[in-house]
Amino acid sequence: MKRKTWIGFGGGLLAVVGVATYFAAKPKEEVKWRTVKVDKGNVTQRISATGTVNAMVQVAVGTQVSGVISALYVDYNSLVKKGQLIAQIDSTVWQTQLQDAQASLLRAQAAYDFAQADYDRSKRLAADKLLADQDLDTKVTALKTAKGNLESAKATVDRAKANLGYCNITAPVDGVVISRLADVGQTVAASFSTPNLFQIAQDLSKMKVQISVDESDIDQVKVGQRAFFTVDSLPEKQFMATVSQVRLEPITNSNVVTYNVVMEVPNEPLPGSEHPQGPAETDPEKAWERAKDRLPEGTTKAEFLARFKARMAERAKATASAAPRSAADRLAAARTPGGAGLVGGPTFSGNLALRPGMTANVTILTNQRKDVLRVPNAALRFNPAAFMKEDKKPEASARPGGQARPAQRPGGSASGMVARREDHVWILENGKPKAIPVKAGISDGQFTEVSGEGLQEGQAILVGVEEPKNASNTNGARPLGGPRGMH
Repeated sequence: MKRKTWIGFGGGLLAVVGVATYFAAKPKEEVKWRTVKVDKGNVTQRISATGTVNAMVQVAVGTQVSGVISALYVDYNSLVKKGQLIAQIDSTVWQTQLQDAQASLLRAQAAYDFAQADYDRSKRLAADKLLADQDLDTKVTALKTAKGNLESAKATVDRAKANLGYCNITAPVDGVVISRLADVGQTVAASFSTPNLFQIAQDLSKMKVQISVDESDIDQVKVGQRAFFTVDSLPEKQFMATVSQVRLEPITNSNVVTYNVVMEVPNEPLPGSEHPQGPAETDPEKAWERAKDRLPEGTTKAEFLARFKARMAERAKATASAAPRSAADRLAAARTPGGAGLVGGPTFSGNLALRPGMTANVTILTNQRKDVLRVPNAALRFNPAAFMKEDKKPEASARPGGQARPAQRPGGSASGMVARREDHVWILENGKPKAIPVKAGISDGQFTEVSGEGLQEGQAILVGVEEPKNASNTNGARPLGGPRGMH
């Protein structure tokens, strides 16, 4: 019985050893690499930012004198011409100051005339040796003093006239009133600053977009580069723009440095609006150049110019009939409740797509390379060493792509080193990954331009590994912080 027990125990032990030997000798499943081919194509580099749409020239119109606003002749959306009267300040106080200055001028003139006559008389007496030189010097001084007082009085009159003129506020440019900041009867004080009454956009047919670009990207932005943007009111419409200015002024906010970039964009009519109306165009040739691409097919220049001149004549007639004919009429109209007198002139129709203050989602095309070798960005990030056994891992000298090697000083010391990026892609050679050094160029977020010896179009490079069907996402190496096969 004892012998049989030992025989059975020995047989079981041999079976266990045999099974263990079999599984130990069984080859492990090889890593299945995912590859893509190096191809040729275009790579376009972009910068995205958010900015604000505004008119090319937007002027704040204020008052240089204090007082009560007695009249307003324009309202929101009013079309104005340079020099047109748009508001008035009550001039009673300033008219009184002018009268007082004129009275002072009369007194100064009389004093000067008397001093001049007294000097002439004293000069004749001094010539006959009937007046001492000292007395003559006194007369000369009195004459110069009187002349100075006269000049000062003249300057005071000029200043009073200027202040009185400032009570009439005129438009500094042709354009559209986009903001009115005061009402009739409101008191404005110009003691320490100039109160703004209106904002006038000079020309809404051409707009500008101003964005802030981070200091890390600003060197990529150049004048003349193309850009496109969308606005929230027309999310499906893309507007084309051109970079017109890259400002040197740094703007620091919360330790973040940005620079302003300005782009120009022609305004466009709203969808379904055939004829955009902005500030009135008076030059027929300019109107033709602006509208010829949007006119119905077959429209000739002569036909357009004839219709244009007819519209201009009708507009001039309507403006003349609607405008108040006297200052009293204008003042009465401006004081009418509800502002009925503020919209008597031509107004902006509002059928242009871009309006001041809109938010623009901008993309600038900073660089483009055509027909170049390119690889997916994942190929430059991939590190095959994490998926290989220790005895089969690449040598340390290969330095997997994306790692940094210290840049040594001339003496060979690595102290005080500065990180220097070395990019690689990986190929399979005899079934094992091999690193190929490459020089990375621009990237569009999906592909990166590459160049280097040993790299050619159609060559297969590694971008990841195939995930086994029965493998769990919680197991295995994750060289880039994600599940295997996803890099």
